[in-house]
Amino acid sequence: MTLPDNFSPAEHLQDTIRRYLNLEVRDWFQELGGDEWDPDISSKRGTLRVACTHLDSDSMSMTHIRMSLFDQLVRGRIDASNRSSDTTRYKTQVLRRMRPQIVLYFMEDLGDVADGYAPVDGRISFRLMNYTADTITPSIATTFAQRIRTNFGVGNGFVWRKGREMCTYSDWDKGYQLQLLCRSEANGRALVEQVLDIQADSPDWANFEHKVNGEPGNSFPPVPPIERVYGQNRRLPRRRPVADVRFRYAQLNVPGLQNPINLFDESGVLANPLIS
Repeated sequence: MTLPDNFSPAEHLQDTIRRYLNLEVRDWFQELGGDEWDPDISSKRGTLRVACTHLDSDSMSMTHIRMSLFDQLVRGRIDASNRSSDTTRYKTQVLRRMRPQIVLYFMEDLGDVADGYAPVDGRISFRLMNYTADTITPSIATTFAQRIRTNFGVGNGFVWRKGREMCTYSDWDKGYQLQLLCRSEANGRALVEQVLDIQADSPDWANFEHKVNGEPGNSFPPVPPIERVYGQNRRLPRRRPVADVRFRYAQLNVPGLQNPINLFDESGVLANPLIS
């Protein structure tokens, strides 16, 4: 396929950086929240995440500076801990990053996608704190794949009813820092139970929080405004869209492996999943 007539190398580069490097930035600051994190510079790590996150409106110079800053963070040349807060939590986060990670991916059915918008997606991840890159094995990974199929692969795939209410579940010692947008507290609790059951864990509801915005219609408008971005009038991305997203596949990230291990694939697009 040839490039489109209106192809812009600069805009393509910027878009690619936003799509892929921002995932790395989000994972590096995962204790602050996922894609739905509200930018906050009241803490050192919040300030650094805002500074490293690529925006639609960034110039090429700004993009280069953000990439350079994040590179310094990853290399350990900048201390990203909140010294005035609990440094033990920061050390735990570093430990967590070296543990295997299971990621569940969800996507809105194409027939449900609103005109003019991309499908809404979802991502839930947690760390396997009882394993390291050394001790995780194909047999253990297959066991997790089977539990994921049982919990999320029934019928046409488990449906996560995404909404505007934030449900969180935090248990650092067991590898959970879940940020789940749901339509009700009951939806959030049910989803937490499904996820924790992959490791045969039961929720400790003292670790669960449910937050509702006081004016969700104003904070998260169903039809976002149009603003001038990069030489054109563009509609801003939706924040916290209400949509049903269906489970598609699960992967296992193991430190030291270049590519993720495909555990279970409901979509039929991944190569060689452990469970099909």
